[in-house]
Amino acid sequence: MWLGLGVFTLAGGAACAQPAPSATAIPAVPVAQGGEGGGGEGGIDPELAARDPVEFLVAMDVIAAHYAAGRDIYRLGEAQAAGEMFAHPISEVYAELEEVLARLRVTGFREQMERASTLALDRAPTPEVEQAVATVLAAVLAAEAHAPGAGAIPKVQALVIAAMADRAVEQYVLASAEPDRLEPYLDGYGLYRAAADRTARVAPALRDAQLGPVLTAIEAVLAALAPAYQTATLPTTPRIDPMPLAAAVTRLRETLN
Repeated sequence: MWLGLGVFTLAGGAACAQPAPSATAIPAVPVAQGGEGGGGEGGIDPELAARDPVEFLVAMDVIAAHYAAGRDIYRLGEAQAAGEMFAHPISEVYAELEEVLARLRVTGFREQMERASTLALDRAPTPEVEQAVATVLAAVLAAEAHAPGAGAIPKVQALVIAAMADRAVEQYVLASAEPDRLEPYLDGYGLYRAAADRTARVAPALRDAQLGPVLTAIEAVLAALAPAYQTATLPTTPRIDPMPLAAAVTRLRETLN
């Protein structure tokens, strides 16, 4: 499915990806300043998403990540940050995928995304914003049934979780370099939440598909990430060492391969 395993290493406080000889691997996502894992808002390749289920579901999870993070930061009173989180994936993910979604017969949900952002920026009551977010997340989940290729089978979903966890680690490295800025940290928080939420949904299917060791490795990654992303707002405690986070992702990749 993927050529070239990205072995995640840390050097000089920055993340980098190096290829390793493997014929089936999690996609390595290069780190770029200001984005979740490079290439703008998530580095999604629309044409690849049209034919590859992992890329398609990662795109859906990048959208979901922004809405989970925006919802949680809105609950903490950060309306502007929430509205921006809701708006980012509209122009930088959804707009790029709109033709692909139509081709795959996915019911569009741009208007629902825009409504959530508008409500947040207008400081609407929290329950109203949460309902708007729930509508978007439901639309994202419904889109998964239209994933191309093999579809959202357990192995594909495990690869997606690993890719999202990898992005969360990379974003944590970037956020640690700018400890006073909320956005880089909040991006990573959302990526972590998306990985955790998908894991909660697919854990039974992974067990049924004889992927118990993979699930154990996924749970180890999430346990390593949990102290890094305890809350949607900037942490008050010192940042943790990202090396164990990267090591947990590497072990997951090895288990998947």
